[in-house]
Amino acid sequence: MADRLPDDSDLTLEQRAVAAARAELRGERTGILGASGRIPPAPLVRERRLPDRWSFIHVMGRMEEAFRTLRRLPLPTRPRGYVNSMPIHLYDRADLNSQLETHELERMARLRNRVRIPPTPAEIDRMEEALHWPIRFLSGLEYQHVARAVNLAALWAAVDADVDRGLRRIKLTRRTFNARKLQGLRIIADELIRRRVPIR
Repeated sequence: MADRLPDDSDLTLEQRAVAAARAELRGERTGILGASGRIPPAPLVRERRLPDRWSFIHVMGRMEEAFRTLRRLPLPTRPRGYVNSMPIHLYDRADLNSQLETHELERMARLRNRVRIPPTPAEIDRMEEALHWPIRFLSGLEYQHVARAVNLAALWAAVDADVDRGLRRIKLTRRTFNARKLQGLRIIADELIRRRVPIR
């Protein structure tokens, strides 16, 4: 009974480690993790932290979240009338053995087991709001390059794209791109503060 970890856990790290080792020797599953102390279970949903006021960092985070949410939407990939009408192919043992040798069977199993978690209505609502900001606040002709930089930066961050490769493709230096992006994010944050848009 002396080896068990008390509920108040006022023991030193050495005493907790000894108690956990003895619990493991006895075959007890509950006392094994006693050396690390008692930890409350982690919540299933991660709590979003909101700043006190709009900043360009929070605006950028919301833009990146919007593009990540957009990727998770179940979008059709072809017109509705053009679907595959072929019957499902049944594989015999020889086909499965050949697929196993070429690792095709594992690849197909990975594709079939992929799960896409749809976004919640709150995430879709925040996505629609954030994707509308460049159109609403950077719509002038003088802001077209700024709006493009804000959108591309958020998109590339959301999909983990190679930024240098993207900048080479659009023929822009990183310094110019970052300056345009920061200018656009600051304009959006200032407009959100001026219009007293609630932070969420």
